Amino acid sequence: MQSRGARAVLTELRSLASDDEERLTAAKDRLARAEEEAAAARSAFDSASTRAEVSQRVARGAEELLPDAAQMPDDVPEPPPAPDAPAAQGMGRARPTLTQEILAFVCGQERGVPRAQIAAHLSTVRPDIKLSGLGPELTDLVRREVLARVARGVYGIPPAGEGGDS
Repeated sequence: MQSRGARAVLTELRSLASDDEERLTAAKDRLARAEEEAAAARSAFDSASTRAEVSQRVARGAEELLPDAAQMPDDVPEPPPAPDAPAAQGMGRARPTLTQEILAFVCGQERGVPRAQIAAHLSTVRPDIKLSGLGPELTDLVRREVLARVARGVYGIPPAGEGGDS
């Protein structure tokens, strides 16, 4: 009699352990997906933050170059885009080029950025860009001294005074 009861308890314990294992696996999967989404959101935020900072610097620079810019109204209508100009979906503005996306991302980093991280960022923020052009684009940017090759497959902004657009 006792052995039947013990077997029933053991069977129930095995069933509970199996259920808990399934829940653990599902929770691990959800956590991995959430971490991927958080990384993608962080990357998109970093890119947007860098773009906003650069845009503000450019606007301030333009204001300095144009002495009467303070007198210009802010609500001057934009001219309509050319019919054949590429436009962002629903925004009426041209989307950043591959070069602009790369520079915006790399400029926002304190240290060199591995090519794989650049590719992952581009896949996240611009899935319409084909990554087959990334290698030649990075090579061209290094050749033009807009980017520096920090190590094999790692890129950064060249130090001030050694080329680049700064």
